[in-house]
Amino acid sequence: MLNREKGAPPLYSQLEAILRGQIEHGEYTKGDVFPTEKMFMEQYQVSRVTVRQAFAALTNAGYIKSTRGVGTIVIYEKIDEHLKSVISFTDEMKQHNITMKTTYCKMEKFSPPTQVAKILQVPKTAQCYCLTRVRCVADRPLVYTITYLKNTVELPMDSVHYMESLYKYLREVHNIIIEKGRDTLEATLPTEEVQHFLQVEPQMPVFKRVRQTFLKNDEIFEYSICYYPGNRYKYTVDL
Repeated sequence: MLNREKGAPPLYSQLEAILRGQIEHGEYTKGDVFPTEKMFMEQYQVSRVTVRQAFAALTNAGYIKSTRGVGTIVIYEKIDEHLKSVISFTDEMKQHNITMKTTYCKMEKFSPPTQVAKILQVPKTAQCYCLTRVRCVADRPLVYTITYLKNTVELPMDSVHYMESLYKYLREVHNIIIEKGRDTLEATLPTEEVQHFLQVEPQMPVFKRVRQTFLKNDEIFEYSICYYPGNRYKYTVDL
């Protein structure tokens, strides 16, 4: 039910959160015709303006779409990634016939933090690369990634080289072949940094994937921390 007490969030915001949750939890799935404004007005005892504001927010967030002659259609669908092998984010999206683009990309080279140096198995005084990227689908951030790479070859600092698949670039240009990897998955709340890059609210759970990849002879090469908005991404593990 809606909270109508003084100081409570606006009714349209509460209604949007309820409807968003229903969609995310599968009560309405992609392609379903969404109930009419009148139905929600009667169910929640709110005005048409309140319902329309909630609908507008859901439309802007990519959950529903109004179609003339049909009504309001649910267009939201979580991207379901089957965890089977080490592939790039670009290739993940291609498997779903989804076009993605990189909206933020920065390559740096510096002495790694203690934890990173330990994971990459290099001295703290050594240099490593750090690639920070935001990848978007339909102009909405889907993953914010911080990737540390061992300094095995000289890599360029120009971000133009890293706008597409990192693994493909490393393989084709530097003959660096990823042989295997290890992913650790967990749910967490976003830091201010993650909120900024993923454009999510503080209370929105995010999906955190920590990845280590290895070259031949089990030499570690990559340590990545990836954050996905929890309402748009999920993993399936085949056992």
